[in-house]
Amino acid sequence: MAVNELNRDFLRLLHMCDAIEDIMAGTKLREVDVPERRMNVGGIVMHLESEMLDDKWVEAGKDVTRINEVIAAGRAYWKSTD
Repeated sequence: MAVNELNRDFLRLLHMCDAIEDIMAGTKLREVDVPERRMNVGGIVMHLESEMLDDKWVEAGKDVTRINEVIAAGRAYWKSTD
């Protein structure tokens, strides 16, 4: 994998984190109901979790702290019932 491709893919993961945070904050997908927003967050969370199974991020020296934090927050939001 080319270095620029890895960087591009990592940036894509960070943008997915932005999307999760925006949905949870109510600044994105405001027009849909809460259960649907939770399902959208769940789909993104599952994708991020599958990406974090690949060691390439750590091997490349990428800091995945924010991604893991957003996964945890997104999972809590997705599974919440209030």
